[in-house]
Amino acid sequence: MSMEIGGVNFTFTGELDDGFKDALGGLFARRYLPDVSAGRRGDPEVIIERFKGDTFRVFSAVYDHLGRDEYKIESSVPSAYGNEAPVFFTLQAAARAGAKSGRIFVTDSVSVVAPDGKAILFVGYPHTGKSTMSVLALAKGLPVLSTENTIIEARDGKLYAVGGTDVLVYDPRVEGVYDVKVPYDEKTRSGYRIKDLRDDQERARLLREGVEIGSMVLLHSAFNCMEASFSKISGRKVRKTLWYFSTALIKGLDYYEPMPLNVPMSEEISRNLRSFLETASSNYSDRMFEAFGNHRAVFERVMEIVASK
Repeated sequence: MSMEIGGVNFTFTGELDDGFKDALGGLFARRYLPDVSAGRRGDPEVIIERFKGDTFRVFSAVYDHLGRDEYKIESSVPSAYGNEAPVFFTLQAAARAGAKSGRIFVTDSVSVVAPDGKAILFVGYPHTGKSTMSVLALAKGLPVLSTENTIIEARDGKLYAVGGTDVLVYDPRVEGVYDVKVPYDEKTRSGYRIKDLRDDQERARLLREGVEIGSMVLLHSAFNCMEASFSKISGRKVRKTLWYFSTALIKGLDYYEPMPLNVPMSEEISRNLRSFLETASSNYSDRMFEAFGNHRAVFERVMEIVASK
């Protein structure tokens, strides 16, 4: 059984007759797993053999064997609130395999297409306003390319968004505070809105071609702020900031039970990460900002900056 996740070809074997694979393609899993689809022809880059069990564990991991990574896991069916670990483990496996081919999985990020046709990459720790930026973009009719994890490639001195998650989960307070309405598909148990972007054909077309990233913003925004304040990020701080967001998934900083794998960083992965970080620091030092303040004020200021360049 094959599946493509973030451009990485997976083969799942073992005990799969209880809906395990279907759960990995479900709405909860796609909140974190980018670009989930049927597997393509060709050799797998990751093989996961699954055995049924009540608790999650990875009891075998072999890296770079015949050009692929191979894992054996024990797990029940993935589910929100109940058994989330298989989703985050699969994301870690995809991030490692993707980095070998130069596809860098940037966590805690969203990307939107500005009116000039280039993408704005927003990164930030949880609850700093990324989903709200996405809602504000949708309310303006701007395409949202990624909602939680963004896949980026470095090409000819530029960065391109080439993939990303397609399930947006956001705080309903954005509707009342900013007087915006965005149609949503479902709600979480805690009342958060869920918008599924999977069938957005324009988004799919843009990502197939790759959208050049024009600017990047490290977010620190909140509902109870009044204005917006910006400071430029340049040089070493660009690399230092993006190092966390580009390696967190591979290195297991995105925690899952009982403990993330300690995944090795091959020379191939290190080389591609260096290329990504060097491209960012050399060509985006005048286009990366740290933003503090009110979501809408930050969003509008970013759009003004983009329009002025």
